[in-house]
Amino acid sequence: MDNLVTLAGLGWDPEIRGILVVGTGFAVLMGSIWLIMATNSGIRLATLLATAALMGWMVILGSAWWMYGSGWKGDDPSWKTIDINVGDLRASGLELARLLPNPDEMPSAYELVVDSNDAAAIAEFDTLPTAVDNPDLSAVQLAALRADRQLRNEIVTRSELAAVSRNVTDAAGLRSLGPWRLLATTEAGDAQAQAAADVLAHPDLGFASSVDYKLLDAYTTGGKPELKDDPNRLDRITHWIASSARLTHPTRYTVVQLQGVLYQPTVAGEAPPRPVVDPDESVVSVVMIRDLGWVRLRPALVTIGSLLIFLALCYWLHIRDKELMARREEFETAKA
Repeated sequence: MDNLVTLAGLGWDPEIRGILVVGTGFAVLMGSIWLIMATNSGIRLATLLATAALMGWMVILGSAWWMYGSGWKGDDPSWKTIDINVGDLRASGLELARLLPNPDEMPSAYELVVDSNDAAAIAEFDTLPTAVDNPDLSAVQLAALRADRQLRNEIVTRSELAAVSRNVTDAAGLRSLGPWRLLATTEAGDAQAQAAADVLAHPDLGFASSVDYKLLDAYTTGGKPELKDDPNRLDRITHWIASSARLTHPTRYTVVQLQGVLYQPTVAGEAPPRPVVDPDESVVSVVMIRDLGWVRLRPALVTIGSLLIFLALCYWLHIRDKELMARREEFETAKA
């Protein structure tokens, strides 16, 4: 009865269930094979054969894990913050970061759109709604909508502009800011998420939540060479061969910038106001380095370790067979 009470009190969490499933499968599958061989060849030989077969299977499984980076793998690649700079980037602890211009030294994204002739950028960030497009709106509602759209256009970031029209940012030289290049928001998602988490982890910066700041732009430098714009098939093949043949991984850095926003009260029943950066607040630049992780290290150790054990057991079985053959030959010679 006490055992039943103990079993009833167990929490069948995924960890406990997983241990029980693996243990049961090992006992049933491996144990049944071992039992069949033990009845024919004895316990010792059956144990050697079953263990060698298990290690051979682990070599095959570990090789698949090692090849595809799956199974019992290590840490995935991630961004690691090495410096959080407030204000002038020329005071950054990373020498490369000092080569990146400050945001106020570059034209704003809206200025780039106004000065460009790019149809996509103008349609997205320099066009206001008209009465023809909104016949159901009153003059007051239309004016409010136009003011909101104009505010959206003026606060657009360079990374957001690059996601819509890379040609505009490239023409302004943002692809080659010394060693740095501008990242579109579609390219900097994981870096921006890590930067936001690290900024919130430092309360001395004055940000209590994500509504207290606005993400600005992201820049990167280093890393493996990337494909050029509009690549053809030969370019893709050449890039794949060069990347595969490269043994080293050049260090890659990324800078994500953000700035505090003006306080705007939220009206119940209405959409939250658009975040507008406070010009009196300093720009916070989060400098990060790409940690490539060690996804394939554990599978490699499993494969190599299993292979060594497999070879040792095979050699042990080989020595055992030679001893049995020598004894049999000795027995037959003595019998003759």
